[in-house]
Amino acid sequence: MRTPPPQTLTAPTPPSTQTRTPSGLSGPSLRRPWTTLLAAVLVVAGAVVLLMGGLRTTPPNEQLVGDSARAEALRSSADFGDRPIENAVVSPVGPGRLDETTATAITTELRSAYTGLTGVAGVGEPQLSADRRVLVLPVALNATEDTQAEVVEPMLEATRRIAGAHPELRVGQVGPGSIETEVGRQLDADFRRAELISLPVTLAILLIAFGAVVAAGVPVLLGLGAVVTALGLTALASRHVVSVDPNAQPMVLLIGLAVGVDYALFVLRRAREERAGGRSAAESVVIATRHAGRAVIISGLTVVVAMAGMLVAGGLFTSIAVGTVLVVAVAVLASATVLPAILTLLGDRVEGLRLPWLGRRRASGGGFWAALAGRVTRRPLLWSALAVAVLAGLAAPALTMRTALPGPESLPRSFATVDAYERLAEAFPQDGTTVDIVVKAPAQAAPQVRAALGQGFRAALGTGQVVGEQPAIRPSTDSTVHVLALAVPLTTSDPALEQVVQQIRDDVVPVVSRSAPDAEVRVGGAAAATDLGRWMSDRLPLVMAFVLILTLAVMLLSFGSPVLAVATVGLNLLSVGAAYGVITLVFQHTWAERLLDFTSIGSIASWLPLVLFVTLFGLSMDYHVFVVSRVREAFGAGASPREAVRLGVGRSAGVVTSAAIVMVAVFSIFATLSSLELKQLGVGLATAILIDATLVRGILLPGVLCLLGRRAHTGPRWIPTLHH
Repeated sequence: MRTPPPQTLTAPTPPSTQTRTPSGLSGPSLRRPWTTLLAAVLVVAGAVVLLMGGLRTTPPNEQLVGDSARAEALRSSADFGDRPIENAVVSPVGPGRLDETTATAITTELRSAYTGLTGVAGVGEPQLSADRRVLVLPVALNATEDTQAEVVEPMLEATRRIAGAHPELRVGQVGPGSIETEVGRQLDADFRRAELISLPVTLAILLIAFGAVVAAGVPVLLGLGAVVTALGLTALASRHVVSVDPNAQPMVLLIGLAVGVDYALFVLRRAREERAGGRSAAESVVIATRHAGRAVIISGLTVVVAMAGMLVAGGLFTSIAVGTVLVVAVAVLASATVLPAILTLLGDRVEGLRLPWLGRRRASGGGFWAALAGRVTRRPLLWSALAVAVLAGLAAPALTMRTALPGPESLPRSFATVDAYERLAEAFPQDGTTVDIVVKAPAQAAPQVRAALGQGFRAALGTGQVVGEQPAIRPSTDSTVHVLALAVPLTTSDPALEQVVQQIRDDVVPVVSRSAPDAEVRVGGAAAATDLGRWMSDRLPLVMAFVLILTLAVMLLSFGSPVLAVATVGLNLLSVGAAYGVITLVFQHTWAERLLDFTSIGSIASWLPLVLFVTLFGLSMDYHVFVVSRVREAFGAGASPREAVRLGVGRSAGVVTSAAIVMVAVFSIFATLSSLELKQLGVGLATAILIDATLVRGILLPGVLCLLGRRAHTGPRWIPTLHH
């Protein structure tokens, strides 16, 4: 077993071992700070140039998997002779109905406005619902599925103009092009707002933490540079390696800003602590780089390992993994190279532009967290048991978590397209959620295929899950592909949809296949949501195993203690479980529906558990590694295991609290975005970081370290240890 050297806490470490220039990544930066800064500026400038080239995003059809992916491929390969359809939707304001005169007049006005309009290929015939509440006018766009969003704006403008002229009517428009346009515009606005909010909020928190403008500005500068660089590299990768999921960009921004600021914060606070203890400015930077910088590299490596777990899942997670891995790696590299160079050049000027009303903040080993750690170390078993009980209680709702891929109903009701979609789907269910039977066969078999689909429609009605009176069969122009749309009265995020899709595959597909034995029969449409959701759920155990094993290895090599590595994994699992429980409690029940303007909630986004797991498992390591490294330093200086815990927690409390507040504030910005999925992600991340930095790192970790005693600091001699 490895045993620490017998030193007293007050014995000074020889200058030759404390102030020598590090030989790793930071060494050249400390020796040539101006060269390092120039290189950093050039890298960021290059990233801006790359970002100006734009990102190639992943089309929804390329994210599909399994049977539904093949169904979409068959549909896309055929020409159905039609064009993308937008629907003008009209209904009276209030409970009334559309009389004949009003329906005729508004139809004439809409037809006149759309005919000959740029991007419009033709106007169809109006349809009035059976209860005369909703009038729908289909309009064909002169575009393809890939270009419909580019040509739909003139029609949207005409719809808005007519809606303004008829306050007694609700005139709206819905279709793939209009939804994509409105959602895309809102996502861009959200992204810009996130940028505008996150920077001043982060700067304000750091001003309170440091009490000096220059010191507060350095971490923000590092974080912003890491984000810009990572976004530029992600843009390059999207054009040459893998396209980017639309959710990747805001995730890179907020995760990059959070970790970039935190890593710089860890190093800068340690440098200020050493300076306050009497070290010279140069010595303080060297010591901070050696100790806090090493902790940053270890925690950053763990975050990268966790984010890389998404590469194991593959598919749409690949692009999110690439972006987040890049931004964390860049943040670590910046903290190890650019930050030491900046601190070397600034010296004591890092305390410039002090805010006098905040006073001069000095690091100490006292305060609330040190006092709490003292209580925990006296009765570690009791405190640990209480903390575990609280975390288990928070995690309990996760046992009932339901996941689904959200559809239009997950968008805010304030969206004009969502309002139109709701009215359209209620009046004409066949235009809402449909499960499609896609059949490919030789053209000469077309009569047999149509007859088979007719039998399939009757079988579908027999399941009791499908609505409609006549089969809606669309043949391709060459009669080689036929599509039967089965309308189901469910939203795509309804957990019951998966069972309906499975019943159609079990009861309807065999009927069609028997009647057209030489045809290829696939199930698509809304089935794509259930297939992709199941695929994501199936990938979660594999990703969890990958992350757990590699995290265990990283912690073992970092601190050399097998029991500490196992305890780390256990604590992180408790944090993630608590986060799962909170988002389930908030979004799967009525809390969020009462507070948020969404049509339907009731489930968690299918991709969220996996992304939340890898993100939280990685980020929670920041505080864990930093606290444990300070405890290890105190133990190595001769403190007893219990005293080392009290000292380590007290000395790291300030920086961990500041870092946690930054992360919670930044991740809370997710909850202000329009997308329900990003709201769920923001609540999960912010809650988990808050729990992790308080309950776990303030109570449970000190309790566990005390219970482990010397075993938390020692291990087999053959294990190479990064933190001595």
